[in-house]
Amino acid sequence: MPGSGKTRIGKILAEKLGWEFIDVDEFIMAETGKDSAEHLAELGDDKFLEFEAKLVEKIAVEKAVIASSGSVPLVESGIAHLKKNAFTVWLRPSLESIEKRVAKRRDGATRIVGAQTKTLAEILAWRESEYDRHQDLIFEIESEMPKELVAEKLIECLQAEKIIGD
Repeated sequence: MPGSGKTRIGKILAEKLGWEFIDVDEFIMAETGKDSAEHLAELGDDKFLEFEAKLVEKIAVEKAVIASSGSVPLVESGIAHLKKNAFTVWLRPSLESIEKRVAKRRDGATRIVGAQTKTLAEILAWRESEYDRHQDLIFEIESEMPKELVAEKLIECLQAEKIIGD
């Protein structure tokens, strides 16, 4: 979900692993010259999801940490492309943490698919089944858990799952 720490945790994780870091929102900006919020405003939710999935299908890297946007798992083709050669982790903070973090963003909830008609709680409820269906690991993030600690614990989980070596 937006506000879960995907970008900050992903950057730390990639650095610790010596891997490339790709943020889907930055990838969209690099490919199109516009950020996700602009595309969402122009296209609306449904067309944005299709657009995003097509762009995600262009991502082709090895040994990378990819911070997917929270809406990528909502379209089968986009998430299926990422899962071909990837291990997916659902970073799962509390709804309260998500709400606090999103409220602090200068663009608030405007960059979130569904925010024009739903609350964050409704968006999370809508997305949870897709997140759960596409994850290989759910990582519960305790309130205000330091991002560095999350990255270290994720590495431990990935080592335990034999996704990465010791």
